[in-house]
Amino acid sequence: MLSNHLSKLKNGDTQYYLGVPAYQPEEQHSYWQKDHRRRIRLGIKLQTLFNRNTDPKILENRNSFKGCDARYMPTGIKTPATFLTYKDTTTIILQHNDPIAVEIVNQDIADSFKAYFDEFWKKSERFK
Repeated sequence: MLSNHLSKLKNGDTQYYLGVPAYQPEEQHSYWQKDHRRRIRLGIKLQTLFNRNTDPKILENRNSFKGCDARYMPTGIKTPATFLTYKDTTTIILQHNDPIAVEIVNQDIADSFKAYFDEFWKKSERFK
């Protein structure tokens, strides 16, 4: 499912991650490195909001990839789940040793999650 998300996006499109948790198993970090390279090749942008307790090295790493703007959530909310929104799709991802993902393809739901993302994004600050 995560491998297919880039197939819906085109050059110049953006995907939005809300509430990325501080903990992710090491093999998932490797996956994201590959995902960023594919995203860059396709010209897709990424905006992502990490939980505040995430190691700054992770945000530094993500921001080292072209087209990625990784920031901390503007509040102390800590979630074990991540919400990925793009086009008409929202994916709820639980990133731990036994990952779970639920994909919802519905424009109204995607618009709702994007509105939440936008509100948090407006209150966030660029990572330094």
